[in-house]
Amino acid sequence: MSLPARLVPPVVACLLAGCSAGPVPSPPAQPPSPPAQPAPPAARSAPPPVPSAPPPPFSAAAGAIDCAHDLGARPPSEGYPLVLDAVALPTAVLQANESGEPGRLFAKTGLLVRAGTAVELSVAPEAAGDVIIGWGSPGPKGTTVRVPACPDAKGWVVFAGGYTVSEPVCVPLIVRVGDREQRAEVSVGVSC
Repeated sequence: MSLPARLVPPVVACLLAGCSAGPVPSPPAQPPSPPAQPAPPAARSAPPPVPSAPPPPFSAAAGAIDCAHDLGARPPSEGYPLVLDAVALPTAVLQANESGEPGRLFAKTGLLVRAGTAVELSVAPEAAGDVIIGWGSPGPKGTTVRVPACPDAKGWVVFAGGYTVSEPVCVPLIVRVGDREQRAEVSVGVSC
């Protein structure tokens, strides 16, 4: 197919003008790329656990046990002498089992407290880094636990819980009732 003669000069002129118009302009600049984002948390690798590292010391948090967690009690039996006529602590060696936390053992035992008596139990300072106490469902755990003056028609309240330790140990406790204080010991995995 040929072009009519009258169109050839304008077409040639347009083609020549386009080819000889000078340098071709650059394409418009692209917007800058956004900065690289860090990998999502799941993709980052966490440092591997150190199995030989000792467990960290226990917290000194204190809390009060909720009276609603009372399991219903009877007076303490033999083998649970009274401390300050308010708390019955075991004299037998408590069995210390794996707690599910690395480097920790747990000895389960109820805490028996005379109804209507406010009591505070604390791990003695010399053992505070190695022992944690806690009762309730769930209840406070730390080196100090408080029991308010819970009412009970049977005269005693009891709470589930026990002692968490780094190793079998004779746990030194300080029991406080009002302005009175007495030291006591509980055998956890080893005799006192």
